[in-house]
Amino acid sequence: MSTSHATAEKPKKSGAGTIVNLALIALAFGLLALIVYQKREMIRDVFTRKPDYRLLLAGIAIFQLSVMLTFVRWYALVRVIEPKFTLRSTFLLGFIGYVFNLVIPGAVGGDLIKAAYLVQMHIKKTQAVASMVIDRILGLMGLFVLASVAGVVAWGMATPVVQRLIVAAWVATGAGFVLLACIFGQVFTRVFGLKPAPHSKLGTITAELNTMASTYRSRLDVVGLSLGLSTLGHSMNVFAFYLMGKMLFPAMTTTLGQHFLMGPLTLFTMAVPLPFGALGLSEGVADQLLGLVGHPSGALAMMAFRILMFCCGLTGALVYLANLRQVRGLTAAAHEIEHDLIEGDLADEVPATV
Repeated sequence: MSTSHATAEKPKKSGAGTIVNLALIALAFGLLALIVYQKREMIRDVFTRKPDYRLLLAGIAIFQLSVMLTFVRWYALVRVIEPKFTLRSTFLLGFIGYVFNLVIPGAVGGDLIKAAYLVQMHIKKTQAVASMVIDRILGLMGLFVLASVAGVVAWGMATPVVQRLIVAAWVATGAGFVLLACIFGQVFTRVFGLKPAPHSKLGTITAELNTMASTYRSRLDVVGLSLGLSTLGHSMNVFAFYLMGKMLFPAMTTTLGQHFLMGPLTLFTMAVPLPFGALGLSEGVADQLLGLVGHPSGALAMMAFRILMFCCGLTGALVYLANLRQVRGLTAAAHEIEHDLIEGDLADEVPATV
């Protein structure tokens, strides 16, 4: 680590940031409480029936596999910049990052934990962050690709409202591919004449995009593989969501195909930066969207889907506790990267090994 960074004052925790985090947690639980109140009669009815625990176990297994696919996707992207990166490190960091993203509200993001580990492997900060950014882009694109393909199949039987949602998914998918093409072609740099400038947020963003372009445009096979893994993982999530609906409502008439149409749009809302995977918000959206295809209660199905998420979080918590000392060091390094991103000072000096 350079002398300037070693002697620089460490970023302090913001009191305003803590207040915002607490407000977001209160909002999430408030939204959930509202849904529970609105669905109280249906919830009582569900608890009068004995659930099929085989469906629950199958859902847990499928969701766990889908989460591990996201780890493999990131592994493929990181191997482009560091061939020595191991699957063991991938799964270790993947589970720890999952815990940070889902279970520890207000903590540094799980992506930054993984980026900090890469930096400690003497990978440039811009490359480490670029691997995170493209992984996120491909993760979201996988959802839209899945919804778009399902929309092609279901167009003839869809209602006008659902058809508008299908068109929105097509537009989002097209916009995603255009964005990737612009990044890989460095269009933003050429058109706007932007050059990476030190100590500026715009320069930091430009440096990240240019690094992403130079790193991955010659490995579009890996990008394509990662997009395929993303689509497959989201398909597994939609199937797990369907199983949770069948567990709660054995007589449910909403088909698996209809779930593949509405499920990706529902799961997309979990990307909203609310604690615990957009708790409360996703339940409300699920109820609205799945109601368009006759689902008994998308909100309750989403609550059941949360069980799968937190079961996977339990696995991550065990990994977290087993590696607590290393996690503490990574957390400190991740806060430094977060500070550099905010300040627009993502320098690429090689840090000392922690």
